[in-house]
Formats: sequence, C-alpha cells, structure tokens
Amino acid sequence: MTRYPPVFITNDSAFFNPEATMNFAVSSSLLSLVLLLNLAPVLAEKPTEDYIRKIQTAAIKNKKSPIAHWGFDPDNYTQWSTHSLRLIPVYTFGTKNGVPGYNLNSYTGKNSVYRDKKKLETIYGFLPENTLNPKAKYLDQTNLYDIQEAALKAGKKNIILFVFDGMDWQTTRAAALYYNGADKYKSGRGTGFHFQDYTADGSSQFGYMVTAPHNDGSNVDVNGQRVLNAGGKMRGGYNAKKGGPNPWTPGDDKKYLIG
Repeated sequence: MTRYPPVFITNDSAFFNPEATMNFAVSSSLLSLVLLLNLAPVLAEKPTEDYIRKIQTAAIKNKKSPIAHWGFDPDNYTQWSTHSLRLIPVYTFGTKNGVPGYNLNSYTGKNSVYRDKKKLETIYGFLPENTLNPKAKYLDQTNLYDIQEAALKAGKKNIILFVFDGMDWQTTRAAALYYNGADKYKSGRGTGFHFQDYTADGSSQFGYMVTAPHNDGSNVDVNGQRVLNAGGKMRGGYNAKKGGPNPWTPGDDKKYLIG
C-alpha cells in the first residue's frame, strides 16, 4: 500500500493527499521514535553558532542589512511587514491523478479564473481593474476551498490544509539557497526541501495563487460584528503587468506588491 501524507502545501498554504491511511500515522510515530533516539547524543553537544539569526538580529538592530530587505527599499530592512500582493506558491500531494475539481489543473493555465470575466465577478463581486488576463496561469486563493470541497464530494476522508505565514516563493528560495549551499533553481517548484522534492508517487502538483483581498480600507465594528464602510477605500484585484506573471518574474512596478 502506498504511504504518503495528504497535504497540499502552499508557501502560504498547503494540502495533503486525501487518501492517506492509518499506516502512515503508525509509520510516522515509529520514525519519530527513531529520530529522537538518534538525536539524543546530538542534543548533549554544544550548539553551533546560528549564523542566520546573527544576521537577522543585526539587521533588526541597525534597521538595514547588506544582504536582505523586506520591500523595495534596500536601505530599510522592514519596509514591508504585512500582507502583500505576491503570487503565493501552492504545493499539492494526492491531486494530480484526481478527478476534475481537486486536480490542481482544474484551476490553473487555461482554467484560471483570471481568464474568465464572469468567474472574476463571482469572486470579487465586481470586475477588478486590469485583472482579467488571457495569459494567466495562476489560480485564486478561493480555489483552495474548491479543491477541498471537490475532494470531500469524491469521498476523500483525510483532507488537510497547511498555511505558512510569510513563506512565499522568495523566502523559500532564500532558505533553499542556505540549506543546499548552492543556487539550484531560479524558477518553478524548487528543490532541496522535502516538500519540494517529495512527489507522492507522482501525484504532487505545483502552482501559484493570487491572494488579493476583496478590498482595502474597511472599517469594522468588532462588538457589533459589522463592516462600517462596505467596499472599503480601494478595490482588490491583481495586475500581472505590475506584479509579475509568476512569483519569479518581476512586474514593471516594484511598489505595486506592497500597495
């Protein structure tokens, strides 16, 4: 019997194969025990210096870093610290051979909602400006719900979604550079980490999604559970020309992604 976890991972999100069994759970427990036994001697050793933490600590203190920065200003280490319009990677396992609906291809390429005016209007409630794109290959974050719903209707029992806060394509590549000790990829799924290299017997897929909000600038009444200014101050959407057609290809407006 094939044993692989049911996850869809995105670098802000992730899923696992809906057909995982109890055998996987048992195997995982045994593996954990083996790892703990193997790690016991290591834990007693003096830890080595955490070089990355040292760099980050200095950058926070100095508000500037010679090697990294968040945002478009290299002289400001934390210019951006909230949600951005970056296209976020999606890694799925157990979906490639699935029926239409929970196969990732149902929402990417020619099936992208960003190629369809009516589907965009359904998601946003209006047609976002400069968002309709006949060449779009990306899915929308709401399609993660569609995938899970389709898997449930197909009788899948173990449907798991993992969301990694801030783990976008650039951050993942930076971590892979350090982990691999080499620059092994400049586009696509990537390699080096288990979730990148694990194929789940050929059932894994990779894509990237738009995470644009419906709108920005909404004021809410928490006690009354009400939105005080429906529609906010700025409508949502994704302009591929400004933001880029995929996570590794920059658009023509470096300020666009952080608003």
